[in-house]
Amino acid sequence: MLLLTLSMVIFPAPATAAADTIILNAGNDSKIIFYGKSATDLKKLETIDLNKILKELNAAQADPQGTDKQFINLNNKEFITEPAKPTKRQQYLANTFLNLHVGVGYNVNRYTFFQAPPALMNHPTGTLTNDIVMQNQMTSSLSVVHDMKLNDRPGYAISFRYGAGIGLNIQRYLHWNRVQSVSNGDLKQVTDRARELLKENQITPLKSDFNAFQSFVQIAPRLAMKNRNGLSTFYLNVGARLNYNRNFQNASPSQYSNAVIIISNAGPTAGDDDGPITTGTGHGVFSKKHTLGFSYLAEIGYKWIGLFVLYYPQYVPLETRQLNGTHTKNPGFSPGKTGNLGYVSFGIKLGR
Repeated sequence: MLLLTLSMVIFPAPATAAADTIILNAGNDSKIIFYGKSATDLKKLETIDLNKILKELNAAQADPQGTDKQFINLNNKEFITEPAKPTKRQQYLANTFLNLHVGVGYNVNRYTFFQAPPALMNHPTGTLTNDIVMQNQMTSSLSVVHDMKLNDRPGYAISFRYGAGIGLNIQRYLHWNRVQSVSNGDLKQVTDRARELLKENQITPLKSDFNAFQSFVQIAPRLAMKNRNGLSTFYLNVGARLNYNRNFQNASPSQYSNAVIIISNAGPTAGDDDGPITTGTGHGVFSKKHTLGFSYLAEIGYKWIGLFVLYYPQYVPLETRQLNGTHTKNPGFSPGKTGNLGYVSFGIKLGR
């Protein structure tokens, strides 16, 4: 008992392994110990080729001319395995992202189809115009974009973003008959006269809602801030898109030709893609099925969520033509006149 007590005092039990030590038992008489003083040292252990070290050790022990090695310290760089470099394809995919945009907007520009001469209004200042504007009920797009790094710093990155995508827009033509420059005392007189002129000139709205399927390519310089881990956080993009649109008419409005101020709703019947949007006394205003134009995009956000503004000033081109080859002369119409309707849309963007 005395000898046992003295041995415990003189030779205390080994201390428990530290929290940053890993011991793997390979058998009753063999074990592997990983010890790292810091997280950085433990990270470096990942680069060591343990299999190669064991093969070298076994080969040395099996050498009949060699001596038993009780303690070996290996500092040879040959045992360090460098992390595999990503391929060009992996690097490209790492900077390629999927973006979704969904928003609504307001009309830009106005197209005047009919304008009554002042003499016909029986008023010194009153005017009457039949205008077409376009309401943007929904803008949506799905795109694949890639960031080509131009200046990559620890705190920020400047890149050139490019990509392609598809989209669906839901639009509506609004038919506005507007009376202007009239005092309150003369309003009823001029309004009644405006109704008469609209009826005499057979101003008839024929189309309202239509859809547009888009395909586009886009470019945009991009500034992104980085956090301590090197991941982008706040970002700002400003760029442009080249859009190809295919327009599909899907409804006709009710007949409001005798109204003065109109924001027409969708009617029950299907519209004709080739037909006019509005007609009047042998004239019609037409749009194109296929359009090509530039839009301008700005985005700001944090990580994978943000806001966008899309400005498309020349979305739908319009033209006034004479119907059925007629040559009706009417000072309120301008055959050959052209113009463009556009929209500005804003909404939510998802994706980096």
